[in-house]
Amino acid sequence: MSDTGQAHEMTPHRMFEIAGITTFASLEIWLVYRLVQASSSTESIVTLVLGALTGYVAADFGSGLAHWAFDRYGTEQTPVVGQNFIKPFREHHVEPKGMTRHDFVETNGNNCIATAPIVAAGLTVDLTSQHGLFIAMFCASISLFVFGTNQFHKWSHEDRLPGWVKFLQNAHIILGIKHHDVHHTPPFDKYYCITSGLLNPLLLKIQFFPRMEALIFRLTGVRAGQSDAEYVAARKST
Repeated sequence: MSDTGQAHEMTPHRMFEIAGITTFASLEIWLVYRLVQASSSTESIVTLVLGALTGYVAADFGSGLAHWAFDRYGTEQTPVVGQNFIKPFREHHVEPKGMTRHDFVETNGNNCIATAPIVAAGLTVDLTSQHGLFIAMFCASISLFVFGTNQFHKWSHEDRLPGWVKFLQNAHIILGIKHHDVHHTPPFDKYYCITSGLLNPLLLKIQFFPRMEALIFRLTGVRAGQSDAEYVAARKST
């Protein structure tokens, strides 16, 4: 893990991350500009607001699904995702503040790479209909909040934050520190959503993730793996 302010080796992956950030930012600005140009009536503004809110909620749900999957299934040796996703998620429970030492590129590069195609898809939508406006705004919104997820998560572990970030956290618009602390309480098996955390209380109440694990076992015979509490205990004992 790289410390903030430390010189970073310009590896091929880091160059790819920088290209991803540049591409995502360019496409997102272009899409938002087109949407603003298309918002010429009260009906279109309502459609855009609904699209934005839907994308915001979907991003939170998606962050929870990904977080849960990488926490509960596979190992560090799993091909492709093991070292790049599963290992960082599980090591995060051992050293929660480790991610605060990541710079902007390391924190957000991969999410920009992942979301750029969604923004590009939004740019292909015909904006002359309310249906098209909704889809394009949904693409812009979910991409923006997925992009921000790792940054929001990082801020939830920071000791010092700008006032505007604290305001967003306290308003429950982005992931808050006390809210995320619930997930970091052993056995680390609840409050997986890390964009805003908006859906966490509901998903906990309906036992969404335990039910998903039961369904997966029933359909495939695959059980959720070693709990993160066991993982943390094993890593701390070595």
